[in-house]
Amino acid sequence: MESLASVVAFVHAVEQQSYVAAARVAGVSPSAIGKAVARLESRLGVRLFNRTTRSISLTEEGAVLYERYKRIIDDMDDAEATISRSRERPRGRLRVSVPHIVGHHLLMPILPIFAEIELDIDFEDKMIDLVAEGLDVVVRSGELADARLIARHLGDQHFVVCGSPDYFNRHGQPETPDDLSQHACIHFKYPSSGRLAPWAFRSPYDRVIFPRSLTFNNTDAGLRAARDGLGIAHLPVYVAEPPTRTGSLVPVLTSFMVPYGSLSLVWPSNRQLSPKVRAFVDFVVANFAARPDAFRPAPSLSR
Repeated sequence: MESLASVVAFVHAVEQQSYVAAARVAGVSPSAIGKAVARLESRLGVRLFNRTTRSISLTEEGAVLYERYKRIIDDMDDAEATISRSRERPRGRLRVSVPHIVGHHLLMPILPIFAEIELDIDFEDKMIDLVAEGLDVVVRSGELADARLIARHLGDQHFVVCGSPDYFNRHGQPETPDDLSQHACIHFKYPSSGRLAPWAFRSPYDRVIFPRSLTFNNTDAGLRAARDGLGIAHLPVYVAEPPTRTGSLVPVLTSFMVPYGSLSLVWPSNRQLSPKVRAFVDFVVANFAARPDAFRPAPSLSR
């Protein structure tokens, strides 16, 4: 048990970057943290920290040991959480990050029926490190490349090309994707990279070059521009469905469209799903699946 106490003290010291802060977290004195770390160093025969009068930093051996010890402590926490989870209700605050367009068009409409826990939601289009930022769950598009994370697939995104009736009265409707070269095209660029989002069509139209009339890093701005007759936009179905239903936008080229990209709920892999994360994930999955325009072509857009 004394060895375990030294391990816990060491991990706290690493994460808080000082003995004083680690002592506050552990509820002991700074000298107790220092003595515990010293006992661990003596037993292992290595120095774990480089110390100055103002700070501590890990040695190479300390960094290796921290990664192993941190996993052990996380596994212990997970084991205890697993035993008590069946009796535990979701509670506390959940920190969530979603892209603007998903937040506005898919998440906000269903939030009034979710009242289990406090939500702290960031609308953020740039790629962020949810572990470093202390986020509990995020919505991301594309492939998951970070081994520290696990994901639950929400669905593939479907898109529609559309313009206003006024625009098509003035310029005519494109019959194939090649015809878009004669039209004003409204593009979306990714905020993180500045790269233009592709327009996805079935082969052989996957390399069509489109002229740029307007470029935005916000999908709602592109939606507004299309409704105002400034050009043709390539929009997610869940964004375009309301204005196409009312007639303020007209879908074209629907027989050429293919899905592009996907959305997933993502959370850190070093822990089992906590009750609050599980409650939110299950809620989002169920309610997104219940929307006919979320991740598949809506009937009103097929023609």
